[in-house]
Amino acid sequence: MGVSNDSAGDAAASPQTESEMLASANAALTAQPLLADVARLAGVSTATVSRFLNEPAKVTEQTRAKVQAAITQLDWVPNAAARSLVSRRSYAVGAIVPTLQHEKFHQQLQAFQARLGVEGLAVFVACSSYDPMEGYRQARGMIARGVDALALLGDDYPDALFELLEAKGIPYVITFGRRADSQRPCVGFEHTRAYELMTLRLLQLGHSRFGVIFQSQKDNSRVEARLKAITDTLARNGLAVRPQHLAVMADNATSRIPFARAAFQRMMNADPAPTAIICGNDALAIAALLEAKEMGLEVPGAVSISGFDDIELAAHFQPALTTIRVPDRQMGELAAEYLIDRIAGKAAECPPMLDVSIIERDSTGPAPA
Repeated sequence: MGVSNDSAGDAAASPQTESEMLASANAALTAQPLLADVARLAGVSTATVSRFLNEPAKVTEQTRAKVQAAITQLDWVPNAAARSLVSRRSYAVGAIVPTLQHEKFHQQLQAFQARLGVEGLAVFVACSSYDPMEGYRQARGMIARGVDALALLGDDYPDALFELLEAKGIPYVITFGRRADSQRPCVGFEHTRAYELMTLRLLQLGHSRFGVIFQSQKDNSRVEARLKAITDTLARNGLAVRPQHLAVMADNATSRIPFARAAFQRMMNADPAPTAIICGNDALAIAALLEAKEMGLEVPGAVSISGFDDIELAAHFQPALTTIRVPDRQMGELAAEYLIDRIAGKAAECPPMLDVSIIERDSTGPAPA
């Protein structure tokens, strides 16, 4: 009988020992190109390559092109830890958002990250879950890890956070909207103006009985501003929202769709029923549209329904949803540009508050006769 070679094959295929794995890893690291290799290929000094990485504005355009070409050719990745030690920067920006369940926050973050990425800056994202103290804890954690700047969606945080940012000289910007009495740097829009426009448009269509279905205003000054805009605009026109026509979620743990459907059913069974219902976001408005269909009510024949955000589904729902469009991507890009300038030590100013627009579709129409 012949002798099998299976045992030799098994030995060859056996896993590496821990020491062999470490040796392989070290060899792989050694094989990686170094900063000196980039400098040699580009025909510049290592100091110039470091300057290109840390202070690109101090390097001529021609030299920047040569260094970037060498980096690309060698597929070199700078050592972030070493770079941070030299420059005393993390090359990272923090972003605190209330939730990652909101489509519009995604769009703002994507634009924010894309613009910062062009400058070689990474983005760390954390959620506050609409809890100011949790947002404060997340922000402190990012500051402890040395972020170069911070973006905060809204300014519903303890004053201690802003005092800490000022004390440490860390640039920050508020996005989406700030409190009415705040002068903090902000790239956003006027939530009051947005809902004033929608309320006025429905008044122009002849509506006089208004319903309101809103998310929680707890620890959310933006929602407070929207609700106030509705009541103030109606008051200026001699109208008010009846108690039975007002539904506001108690907290953000409440499920939006069942809440809005139940609220809509209750309002439309009241006597009198509202002829127009203004919702705090598109998810609540779409839930109201679903319930209207279930109840056999024509929209906008029996009741008009409006939303806020202009999510992708809004235009494709039946009937298509009238809503308020906000400049999410523009906010993200402008917030990033503001922080880029601040990190660079420039005297940056935030742009004026951005415009919003009513996107009028099929879910609103003249008040029923």
